[in-house]
Amino acid sequence: MNRLIRPFLCLYFFFLNFLNDRQGVFVLIYHRINDDLAPNHLIISTEKFKEQMKYLQQWCEVISITRLTEMLAYQVPRRLTGKPQVVITLDDGYRDNFLNAFPILKKLNLPTTIFLATGFVGTDRKMSRYADRPTPDMLSWEEVRTMSEQNITFGPHTKNHPHLPGLSCAEQRAEIESSRQAIKEQVASPVADSVFCYPYGEYNHDTLKVMRDLGFKAAFTIKPGMNEGHEA
Repeated sequence: MNRLIRPFLCLYFFFLNFLNDRQGVFVLIYHRINDDLAPNHLIISTEKFKEQMKYLQQWCEVISITRLTEMLAYQVPRRLTGKPQVVITLDDGYRDNFLNAFPILKKLNLPTTIFLATGFVGTDRKMSRYADRPTPDMLSWEEVRTMSEQNITFGPHTKNHPHLPGLSCAEQRAEIESSRQAIKEQVASPVADSVFCYPYGEYNHDTLKVMRDLGFKAAFTIKPGMNEGHEA
């Protein structure tokens, strides 16, 4: 099971010359694509997101998370185009992912994975930092299914978005396993069994044991850096 590292949110494209000299894959993380909230490390405007996606389409090889796990498992060729390779991900499952990000990703045909905190999907629950937001603030399962038909895949991000290291091994397993099962029951997602994203980027030895026991091939944190294919 590989541990993959992602930079925290914003794209600053000066890194492309650096990427061209490296063999790693740059895995990008977004959370909210929203025009009503002030931009910060978790929030980006729709227009800025659109600009960044167009840039990626033109200058990078955007690959699916499935291809990334295959590259890690089978050592398949890393670059087919000579361009830097990038994976696009979004975390938590906010409704603005459907309203604002999805039309852009669909139009540009960019493969993307959304990691869902499944206990919030299809409910009026909200992440605590967004408690004052209009309801619903999270995706519905119908919206998830609509996106799944258009090159968007879904992976587990626990049920309740806890700090995993603060839970027992059994509690961690329940959070992770229930999230995966909820996705599999609601949508045909080819990556639900193979990839996971740690809430807050946090994990411990128990988390890694659960990952191995449940057969995940890769798990994502928010540690900045390059994935050189040997993170474990």
